[in-house]
Amino acid sequence: MTKWKKYEELKPSELEREIRKTPIAYWPLGLIEHHGWHLPIGFDGIKANEFCKILAEKNGGLILPTMWWGGGGGHDVFKWTHYQDLSAAQSILETTSRQMLDYGIKILILFAGHYPWQKLLNNVVGPLRHAYPDALILAGTEMSICEEDSTIVGDHAAKEETSWGLSLFPKQIDISLLDDQADVEVWPPQGPPAKEDEHPKVNYDPTSPLFAQMGEDARKATAEHGDEVIKLVIKKLTETIQRFSQKDST
Repeated sequence: MTKWKKYEELKPSELEREIRKTPIAYWPLGLIEHHGWHLPIGFDGIKANEFCKILAEKNGGLILPTMWWGGGGGHDVFKWTHYQDLSAAQSILETTSRQMLDYGIKILILFAGHYPWQKLLNNVVGPLRHAYPDALILAGTEMSICEEDSTIVGDHAAKEETSWGLSLFPKQIDISLLDDQADVEVWPPQGPPAKEDEHPKVNYDPTSPLFAQMGEDARKATAEHGDEVIKLVIKKLTETIQRFSQKDST
């Protein structure tokens, strides 16, 4: 039996009971976006949700439905990418976070699988902490959520993200596709971006195994590397959650 429950599956009386017992909520923040030939387009949300499951298994609480609709980044022109207006995404982020805190959540974890969520989190989290000084709000990507200097790095569909995928949901990762010539349309009707509009670190060559990647070659990814990074972040966050819980109960 798991220590956590899915928020959307509970009835009002069950939610009241769970929040009184363990007032912790986790919100995976993802996106739907092209992630190279070898990763699912929902990689960021799947990654965030699977990470939250591991953290919740250690600490208990409620996992909210993944937030799929965000934006920002260098892949807006890629087919199968769905960027949305950032002001709308920020409004949903702030409103839902305030609601959860009003409903009795004492520890709110906003874990972003898509790195540009960080800008929106920076806009929202400060005012939330000011408005709810008795709550613990942890927000960010794996590079920032521990709120301390870290050697953890990020990328897009390259070695780091692919290692997370191999660790968390290996059945949905297919490294062999990187060496196959994909026979699919890679651009929407408006075509590829003009050279001056390209992100300087993104690979835009559809004949390359590194197409859409930004970072070190995904073929260097390993589940072991992903495990190592994930365990480090889980350990640090769990220590912070448990310290706060102990202090809050005294």
